[in-house]
Order: sequence, then C-alpha cells, then structure tokens
Amino acid sequence: MNIKLQETASTIPVLGITIGEDRWLVSMNDIGEILPVPKITSVFLTQPWFLGAIHVRGKIYGLSDLACYLTHIPTQIGAKNRIFLISSHLGTGYALLAGSILGIRNLAEFTHEPSQAGNETIMSGIYNDRQGRSWRMLNLSSLMQIESFLQPSR
Repeated sequence: MNIKLQETASTIPVLGITIGEDRWLVSMNDIGEILPVPKITSVFLTQPWFLGAIHVRGKIYGLSDLACYLTHIPTQIGAKNRIFLISSHLGTGYALLAGSILGIRNLAEFTHEPSQAGNETIMSGIYNDRQGRSWRMLNLSSLMQIESFLQPSR
C-alpha cells in the first residue's frame, strides 16, 4: 500500500517557481490559476509583505509577496513575475507573487533529500533535479494555517 501511495505522489504535476533566490515546487492541485501581475490596490496599515488587493474576473484577492514574508526582502515586480491564485480548497481570496515561473514538471523527475531537523513549517521537503539543483516543496496547506500570514494588518 505504501508503494502505491508513493507512486501516486510522484506522479503529481508540480509548478517550478522562484521565491526570492530559491527554487520552489508547488503542487498543481493547490493552484487555482496563474496570471501576469495585475493592477495592485494598496491597503494601508498592513505588513510590508502584503502587497494589496487585486481584482480578477469579479473577485477580490489579497496578494502577498512570499519572498518578503520569509526573508523581509521585497520582490522587485517586473515582466517575469506572475501571481498564482491559491486553490479554493485551501481558502478563498488569496494570491501569491512568484519571482518567475520555471515550468510544470513531474515530481518523479526529482529525488527527495532525507528530511532535516528544523525545516520551515511551510516547506514539506527538499528535492534535487537531474542537474543537482535544490528545490523546496511549498506546503500551501500549512501556509494557509499560519495566523500571522492570514492576518496581514499591523
């Protein structure tokens, strides 16, 4: 039974993105949509990592800069940036800024590193690609349970 579960998990498509200087993988099951950065409406008295509100086809989303949330270094917004809407099964109204999109991949292309003590709560593992580059797996479910992330007011 465990082998079947591992095979199923390894066939999940993942999206490669950059957050700050790091490569991250996000399960495509956790992403609702990927878009260019739209007009952002600032919201006063919020944390620096909360960029503001965006309007996507009649719905309002709160847009956060995950790199700034994790490292306190804001992402410079340009043509390569994309936002991804978090899938509704994790929560509604949330969007994250990615430095760039590196493409959709199959998790089977990566080798999983043994777990290390002290992992961040939003990182569910470290993977290496065939070129030996390190990727972090973003656990959006855990991110959506962090009170400080969900309440960006100062």
